[in-house]
Order: sequence, then C-alpha cells, then structure tokens
Amino acid sequence: MKLDLGDVFDASEIWSARNRIKQYIHRTPLFHSDSLSKLTGSKIYVKPECWQKCGCFKVRGAISHVSSLTEEEKNKGLVTASSGNHALAVAYASTLFGKPPTRIYVPENADPSKVKKILQWGPELVYHGDSFFEAYTEARRYTEENDATFVHSHGDPKVIAGQGTIGLEVMEDLPDVDAIIVPIGGGGLISGISVAAKTISDTVRIVGVEPSAAPGAYTSLRDGVAHEEIEIKESIADGLLGGFGSLPFQICSKTVDETHLVEDSEIIEAMRAFQRGEQLMVEAASSVGLAALMTEKVQARGEKVVLVVTSRNIDAAKYNQLIG
Repeated sequence: MKLDLGDVFDASEIWSARNRIKQYIHRTPLFHSDSLSKLTGSKIYVKPECWQKCGCFKVRGAISHVSSLTEEEKNKGLVTASSGNHALAVAYASTLFGKPPTRIYVPENADPSKVKKILQWGPELVYHGDSFFEAYTEARRYTEENDATFVHSHGDPKVIAGQGTIGLEVMEDLPDVDAIIVPIGGGGLISGISVAAKTISDTVRIVGVEPSAAPGAYTSLRDGVAHEEIEIKESIADGLLGGFGSLPFQICSKTVDETHLVEDSEIIEAMRAFQRGEQLMVEAASSVGLAALMTEKVQARGEKVVLVVTSRNIDAAKYNQLIG
C-alpha cells in the first residue's frame, strides 16, 4: 500500500528506527488470549509492551531519538517533560549513549513509584507545576535558555518512528489482523503504529481509545484541529492525561479509523480482566483498549484484534486498591 502523508512524516523512518534500536530493546511476542477472546467475542491477540525494557513501550521512541543525536547535541544535555514512563525511558536511553547530562521535569503529583524508577538511572529530576502542561512549559523554557536538546514525548518524528516499530512487529506476526487497538495520550504511539500498519495493509483498522477525562484525540479528530491543551479531569489512567499533539494529529487524521472514550469504572473492569484472564498486572492506561471492547464501544466480534498493552509501571498498593 502506498500511504501518502506528504511532507508530514516519512514512513521509511520507522524501518530506519528499527535498525537503530533493535539491539537495545525486546522484540515483544504477540500471543493469543483464549480468556479475553471468550470475554469479548473477538479473537484477541495481546502485544505485551508491558514486558518491554523499563516496563513500557516508551523506551522504543526514546532510544530512537537519542541514538540519532550527534555528539554535540548529546553533550548539550538532554531535557524532557513527562508524567512518568517517557521520563523513565529517556533516563534509561541516556545511559546507552554516553550518559549525557539529563534533566527531567515532572509535575508535583507524579507517581512516586515511577519517580523511584526514573531516579535509578541517575538523571536530574525537577518537580514543577500541577500538571504535565506546566512541567512541559518549564522544560521548554529551560531548553531554549540553555541551548539544550529536548526529547519530546510524542511530537518528534524520531520518537514516533520508534513507537512505530511495534506496528511492524504486529504486522509480521499477524498479517491478517483486522484491527489494532491503541491507547492514546499525546498521540505518538498510535501515529507510529498506524503508519507502519497502513503502509503494509490496505484493510487493517486502527482504533484509538482514551479516557473521557482527557479526550484530546477524540475532540481533535472530530473537530479537524489539534487540541494540544485541553481541560483535563482526574483519572486513574494518568499516563494518558494530556492534549493531542500537532504532528500526531496531522498523521492520525489520515491513518486512524476510530476513536473512543472510556470511563474509569470501565478501565478498572478491564484491569481485572487482564489479571484474571492472563495474570497481567498492568497500568490503567494499558487497559483502555480492552475496556472499549468489553463495553462494545468498539465493534469487533469475530474479528482478529490486537490489543497493545503499553506498560506495567504502577505501584502495587495502588493497583490492589483499584482492582480490590
């Protein structure tokens, strides 16, 4: 299939990213789930990026970006902003490529369990603001004033290309997949996966799901304009609480077929289903796709469906409280 994205994004970047990162990541398996298939009426396959290094898919994009930097760019110091998993991934990636100075901005309410994991890789951690938006704004200000190198969580082509390698693996392992369901935060993951899948297949359906507390992609694709800053409500899916990036919007407006919203109560039921059916202890953000299937917001009965399970970095006490 010839996927025409114009000057927005070059699909070949995904194949280049795979060559750069393959020695540093796990090629996660794709497995069929009898229990989740019976539960949903679909033929469910799970792509467990929760088993990826650092416990999340974000390491693919971070390594893709950092590995492409020049020595001069790295020596200026890396800067990023994240509520957790992207920060963890950037901190880890920096240790693979000379360990340049790495400064990470997180909101004041960042998950302590994620912060602990971030710090084990030795970055400088800066708490700022009550939300991702405030931490991000301060990180960009610092980057500009200090001529540092910013590693965007979802709006950089190299990051998107790294995430897109998940799509390549899915299409290699299940070429006749009918639908791939992807959690949406800023949009980097679904952008990369959708480009990879639709470059290979004319028929695969790309479905995005996000919490109703942060409907950035849903409203952006509905309105035809990127809502990069939106009103965010509280949600257990903290990894998905943000607006929809401009570059992801330009890509997804051409590659994503559906977007759906799910409630926290529905996400919790999906977390329980993962635990009961497959003994997977995963984050709320990883469970939105299954939640949309279980509530039949996504119609896919009888179809081969891949659920991208993005991460497992959740505090055990918090997890037990949610599903208890």
